[in-house]
Amino acid sequence: MRDQYGREINYLRISLTDRCNLRCCYCRPEVAQQLAHSEILTYEEILAVCRAAASLGIRRFKVTGGEPLLRRDCVFFLRKLKQLAGCGKVTLTTNGILLPEVLPELVRLGLDGINISLDTLDRQRYVQITGADRLDEVISAVSQACAAGIKVKLNCVPLQDTSEAELLELVTFAQKLQVPLRFIELMPLSCNNAVQGLSGSEIRSRLTAAGFTLTPDKTIYGGGPAVYYRLDGQTPVGFIEPLHGKFCSCCNRIRLTAAGYLKTCLYGHSGVDLRELLRSGADAAVLRQALVQAVSQKPLGHDFEHAPAAFTMNEIGG
Repeated sequence: MRDQYGREINYLRISLTDRCNLRCCYCRPEVAQQLAHSEILTYEEILAVCRAAASLGIRRFKVTGGEPLLRRDCVFFLRKLKQLAGCGKVTLTTNGILLPEVLPELVRLGLDGINISLDTLDRQRYVQITGADRLDEVISAVSQACAAGIKVKLNCVPLQDTSEAELLELVTFAQKLQVPLRFIELMPLSCNNAVQGLSGSEIRSRLTAAGFTLTPDKTIYGGGPAVYYRLDGQTPVGFIEPLHGKFCSCCNRIRLTAAGYLKTCLYGHSGVDLRELLRSGADAAVLRQALVQAVSQKPLGHDFEHAPAAFTMNEIGG
């Protein structure tokens, strides 16, 4: 599928749930309203959307949350998704806490990759950011996933008060495991007005000041917008900069919320309520038509630089 600006849309992010076992300061408000179970798409409904999307050229599927592994039978869903005709790659984004218990099954079903959120290796800071003392479990999960042979990436949202020592610890950890580390610029949302993030240029300056040489890396590590560098010719470090390195002109994705709303832009509200269609008896042809129509109206770009978005990140799956 192509939108009105000629961009090829081949990537669907799927939020399985708005629930999470962490409360990261940049993602969820202090008091979060949760969707009722009846409001969340069933696996059969999600697979119907994915089947229609695959028939239209969507080849990459990213499964997210909240925390996707909190939803019962998540592995069952991942297996069914991998088996869909036309499906290319299926990857998972997780905070890692529940990952070890399902790793063997993920290997068996052929999961193509796991992104694990890890904003710091300082235990006290981890508690401060996430609201939970679970850092040791996450570090163990990262190591186990690497040992299992699944492709792993580390996701870090650096905050204004993230120290240089924290950044260097993460880089050293990624170097040791030989996995890509991505720094994701904080997006201004209605739930994180009191939090400030670091820009990619600030992080690169800190790394350079610490003695690292950053060399542009053209290797393709996935289907996302990260711009990669090699640190001293070794560890790949990616930067996703929706504000200071706006990449809307090459956006290739759409998002399905846990409540069944198909968003064509992370920031905006354009899209279509697929839950309503599904539960009114829409067949595959109607779903395909709805997807094509929504993609045709995908906006040129976001407006994060002008105003925060009026949602919380756990609502839309990142």
